[in-house]
Amino acid sequence: MNITAESHLAAVVFTITGELAVDEVDHFKRTIKEMLGDAPSDVILDCSDLDLVDSAGLESLLWLTDELDKQGNKLRFASVSQTVTRAFELTRLERVFNVHDNVEAAARSFG
Repeated sequence: MNITAESHLAAVVFTITGELAVDEVDHFKRTIKEMLGDAPSDVILDCSDLDLVDSAGLESLLWLTDELDKQGNKLRFASVSQTVTRAFELTRLERVFNVHDNVEAAARSFG
Protein backbone atom coordinates (compact mmCIF):
# COMPACT_ATOMS: atom_id res chain seq x y z
CA MET A 1 0.00 0.00 0.00
CA ASN A 2 1.12 3.50 -0.81
CA ILE A 3 -0.45 6.77 0.34
CA THR A 4 0.12 10.19 -1.14
CA ALA A 5 -1.38 13.49 -0.02
CA GLU A 6 -2.30 16.63 -1.90
CA SER A 7 -3.87 19.75 -0.40
CA HIS A 8 -6.85 21.27 -2.13
CA LEU A 9 -9.06 24.19 -1.18
CA ALA A 10 -11.82 22.00 0.23
CA ALA A 11 -9.77 19.21 1.81
CA VAL A 12 -6.63 17.11 1.88
CA VAL A 13 -6.84 14.37 -0.73
CA PHE A 14 -5.19 11.08 0.21
CA THR A 15 -4.69 8.66 -2.67
CA ILE A 16 -4.38 5.04 -1.57
CA THR A 17 -2.93 2.46 -3.93
CA GLY A 18 -2.73 -1.28 -3.44
CA GLU A 19 -4.43 -3.10 -0.58
CA LEU A 20 -5.63 -1.84 2.78
CA ALA A 21 -5.36 -5.09 4.71
CA VAL A 22 -4.36 -6.25 8.18
CA ASP A 23 -0.62 -6.01 7.39
CA GLU A 24 -0.99 -2.38 6.29
CA VAL A 25 -3.30 -0.93 8.98
CA ASP A 26 -0.55 0.35 11.30
CA HIS A 27 1.25 1.94 8.36
CA PHE A 28 -2.04 3.52 7.19
CA LYS A 29 -2.83 5.05 10.59
CA ARG A 30 0.71 6.27 11.20
CA THR A 31 0.97 7.81 7.73
CA ILE A 32 -2.41 9.55 7.97
CA LYS A 33 -1.51 11.00 11.39
CA GLU A 34 1.84 12.25 10.10
CA MET A 35 0.38 13.77 6.95
CA LEU A 36 -2.46 15.53 8.78
CA GLY A 37 -0.14 16.72 11.53
CA ASP A 38 -1.36 19.53 13.76
CA ALA A 39 -3.54 21.08 11.07
CA PRO A 40 -6.56 18.80 10.78
CA SER A 41 -8.88 19.35 7.88
CA ASP A 42 -11.57 17.62 5.91
CA VAL A 43 -10.27 14.55 4.07
CA ILE A 44 -11.07 12.93 0.74
CA LEU A 45 -9.81 9.38 0.21
CA ASP A 46 -9.24 8.79 -3.49
CA CYS A 47 -9.77 5.03 -3.79
CA SER A 48 -9.41 4.75 -7.56
CA ASP A 49 -6.30 2.56 -7.14
CA LEU A 50 -7.36 0.76 -3.96
CA ASP A 51 -7.66 -2.86 -5.02
CA LEU A 52 -8.78 -4.54 -1.80
CA VAL A 53 -9.91 -3.72 1.72
CA ASP A 54 -10.32 -6.39 4.40
CA SER A 55 -12.05 -6.22 7.79
CA ALA A 56 -9.00 -4.64 9.46
CA GLY A 57 -8.86 -2.08 6.65
CA LEU A 58 -12.54 -1.29 7.13
CA GLU A 59 -11.91 -0.80 10.85
CA SER A 60 -9.10 1.63 10.06
CA LEU A 61 -11.46 3.62 7.81
CA LEU A 62 -13.94 3.77 10.69
CA TRP A 63 -11.08 4.89 12.96
CA LEU A 64 -10.28 7.72 10.53
CA THR A 65 -13.93 8.75 10.42
CA ASP A 66 -14.02 8.90 14.23
CA GLU A 67 -10.72 10.81 14.48
CA LEU A 68 -11.92 13.43 12.01
CA ASP A 69 -15.32 13.71 13.73
CA LYS A 70 -13.59 14.44 17.05
CA GLN A 71 -11.87 17.40 15.38
CA GLY A 72 -15.02 18.62 13.66
CA ASN A 73 -13.90 17.46 10.22
CA LYS A 74 -15.40 15.12 7.65
CA LEU A 75 -14.28 12.19 5.52
CA ARG A 76 -15.41 11.60 1.94
CA PHE A 77 -14.58 8.71 -0.39
CA ALA A 78 -13.99 9.20 -4.12
CA SER A 79 -13.70 6.81 -7.06
CA VAL A 80 -14.35 3.65 -5.06
CA SER A 81 -13.89 0.44 -7.07
CA GLN A 82 -16.60 -2.20 -7.35
CA THR A 83 -14.62 -4.54 -5.10
CA VAL A 84 -14.34 -1.98 -2.30
CA THR A 85 -17.95 -0.85 -2.81
CA ARG A 86 -19.01 -4.48 -2.39
CA ALA A 87 -17.08 -4.67 0.92
CA PHE A 88 -18.88 -1.49 2.07
CA GLU A 89 -22.24 -3.01 1.09
CA LEU A 90 -21.62 -6.38 2.75
CA THR A 91 -20.77 -4.65 6.02
CA ARG A 92 -23.46 -1.99 5.55
CA LEU A 93 -20.79 0.71 5.77
CA GLU A 94 -22.19 2.38 2.66
CA ARG A 95 -24.70 3.84 5.15
CA VAL A 96 -21.85 5.32 7.20
CA PHE A 97 -19.38 6.35 4.52
CA ASN A 98 -20.04 9.26 2.19
CA VAL A 99 -19.04 7.96 -1.27
CA HIS A 100 -18.75 10.07 -4.45
CA ASP A 101 -17.97 9.32 -8.10
CA ASN A 102 -14.78 11.41 -8.15
CA VAL A 103 -12.64 13.81 -6.12
CA GLU A 104 -14.37 16.89 -7.52
CA ALA A 105 -17.82 15.64 -6.48
CA ALA A 106 -16.47 14.78 -3.03
CA ALA A 107 -14.96 18.25 -2.68
CA ARG A 108 -18.27 19.90 -3.67
CA SER A 109 -20.08 17.88 -0.99
CA PHE A 110 -18.31 19.80 1.81
CA GLY A 111 -20.23 22.97 0.87
